[in-house]
Amino acid sequence: MSSPETSTPSRREQNKTATRDAIVHAAFERLNAGGFASLTAESVAEAAGVSRRTLFNYFPSIEAALNEPTKQLLDRAVAALDGMDEDVELLDAAVESIESLVEPAYLEPVATLYLHAAAHPQMARMQLEAWNTCAEQLTQIITARAPQGTELAAMVLAHSIVGAGKAAFAQWSQNLTGPLDAQSTQLLRTTLAEAIAQLRDGFPSLQQRAAQPRKA
Repeated sequence: MSSPETSTPSRREQNKTATRDAIVHAAFERLNAGGFASLTAESVAEAAGVSRRTLFNYFPSIEAALNEPTKQLLDRAVAALDGMDEDVELLDAAVESIESLVEPAYLEPVATLYLHAAAHPQMARMQLEAWNTCAEQLTQIITARAPQGTELAAMVLAHSIVGAGKAAFAQWSQNLTGPLDAQSTQLLRTTLAEAIAQLRDGFPSLQQRAAQPRKA
């Protein structure tokens, strides 16, 4: 068990985390206020209460600051899966790890960025890179949990989980009719869990359709 000295962040680490969070928060404030056109290093730095130089000490670009919540969300999902009991089936563990992301603070900025990113190629590319990194991490976890499997099987499952997550975001955004609020964020979390459950359960609705007799 870790000692309090090693588990408690130092004052310097706390200050760095606070500055990082302030920059991310300011970037999203500017994005929500005026879209990508309103995003400049100067405006974000001013809103965060830091210098332009400090901003770029923490993030290489404004887009990187905006992408931080997506990276953190995927990292949390991977960590939750990695921490699951090894007796839990892989896909059951994947569903549980998604359901563990109950804090709206995790999903809201990610959902906001997803809705904006389609009109910004660089942002969309950075999000894709985050998903690809997630797939690589999942492959490592799956390989460790199921060493009897092949490398290809682990990669296919990892990319299937990531693909299910991306499909959930796509369907959620297509069906979004109102503002992004606590209710729509909860719907996104539910849709993500349902998408992974489709993999776990073998796509039951498709199987049911296939079992119906064909018309003559």
